[in-house]
Amino acid sequence: MDMNIRIPLALLAAGLLAGGCSTIENNHRQKIPLMAAWTAGDSVTAQQIAGDKVKSRAGTGDELVWRLEAGTLAFTFGKYAESLDEFSASERLISEYDERATVSARDVGSEAGGALSNLNALPYRGWCRDRMGLEIYKSLAYLGQGREDSFRAQVKRLRDRQKEIQEDYAKYFEQEKAEVDKAKKANPGAAAKAESDGSEASLVAKNPNYAQSLAEMRAVAHKGYGNFLNPLALYLSALGNIRDGNWDNAAIDTKRLHEALPANPFVGTLHATTLRNAGREVPASLASTSSFPYPMDRDCLYVIFANGQGANFLQQDIKWPIMVAWPVCEFHPSAYSGAQIVAGGQTVTTAPLADMDAILAEEFDQRLPGIITRTIISTLIKEGAYRGGQVAAIAANNDWRVQAITFVAVTVVGTAYRYAMNTADTRSWETLPKEFQIAQIPMPADRKVHVNLTGAFGGPSFDVAVPASCRSAVLYVSAPSPNNVRGVVLPFESK
Repeated sequence: MDMNIRIPLALLAAGLLAGGCSTIENNHRQKIPLMAAWTAGDSVTAQQIAGDKVKSRAGTGDELVWRLEAGTLAFTFGKYAESLDEFSASERLISEYDERATVSARDVGSEAGGALSNLNALPYRGWCRDRMGLEIYKSLAYLGQGREDSFRAQVKRLRDRQKEIQEDYAKYFEQEKAEVDKAKKANPGAAAKAESDGSEASLVAKNPNYAQSLAEMRAVAHKGYGNFLNPLALYLSALGNIRDGNWDNAAIDTKRLHEALPANPFVGTLHATTLRNAGREVPASLASTSSFPYPMDRDCLYVIFANGQGANFLQQDIKWPIMVAWPVCEFHPSAYSGAQIVAGGQTVTTAPLADMDAILAEEFDQRLPGIITRTIISTLIKEGAYRGGQVAAIAANNDWRVQAITFVAVTVVGTAYRYAMNTADTRSWETLPKEFQIAQIPMPADRKVHVNLTGAFGGPSFDVAVPASCRSAVLYVSAPSPNNVRGVVLPFESK
């Protein structure tokens, strides 16, 4: 075959080798069987699927996203050691990605693969929501194992880890911008067309469905807390300080929590209680707010309600001017509005604390311009290679029959490749809840707790027995769907 033909064909084929495991079938589609088992409460099937994927994706750019899923499943179904193994491995992968030089040989290869295939060729580095989420789950998994000292050490890291993640992501955004600028410089024609025809306004004008998806995403992102803050991390940090008697440190956590959620009654009561115990002045806005009428640092039941199924990314076809696969946020309604806790003759209802959908949507909105530019440049490079192959096929030989055969071959290969590589990067941690809610109640003397999930159409009720050895405990209630509702006790035996 003539060299002029072989080069474009080689470029088209190279992406198949350079791409990651989600380059052809998007990650969300790969997870359909897993999520079906998860929402059905089929622990055996869900964990089997996740375990198989972790093994088959080891060493690829998709390994992290499958380990995160495996970690959540193991935690929810009470396999705390396995959960910690998965989350620790996830931390190592994230650290490896972050410690690479801004432009390393491996990253250059990945970026080239992304240009020839799609953004799935780049390693999944975890969204900010993921990074804080795994820290939270590690804390709770230690407690599930009865390792109270490890729990205390982990929650002490949460405040600093939140700051580190914000700093890491500032660097990541800078690196992403540098990569986009590099792609523009290497492909000036594609970059110019991306800027002229690939603006968000242009995409929205041509795609009403995309405009609707963007509007929905931004409505959710508006509920975020800024700087990818996760209020549950602040609550757990405060709880650790309170149980250690460090009320001054706890007041720092609850102040940040109150600043993020100024209208949240539970948070207001928590902050006022903490300030009074620390001997600090309570602001005028909380002067009339009563403290919790029981000790928070001992003999207490702390309730965390993981409510609903969290947002994921869905592939949507966007016209520009050809059809391009695009990631959009998909949000899932929750069957329940809260959890009612009855214990020791008292009743409390969980209050919303951390909107996990909003945290993800906020970051996606910030990263969207880079995603748009990189996706369009990648599309133009593949299109250019395809058209170049067709032109080379015609110019390669004077015999019209050879020209026709070669042209058809290039067209068939190129069309199949473009179709296969037209895949959006939909990788995300899908087994996270839609939101975390919170409540507290004194530990009942009889250690009996009744849980009733509330919603427009009612909800299931169940009883939980707290072991007599627990002076205090976290009651973790999980309800990703009506078919997968469970409550587990994470014990504090010290006080």
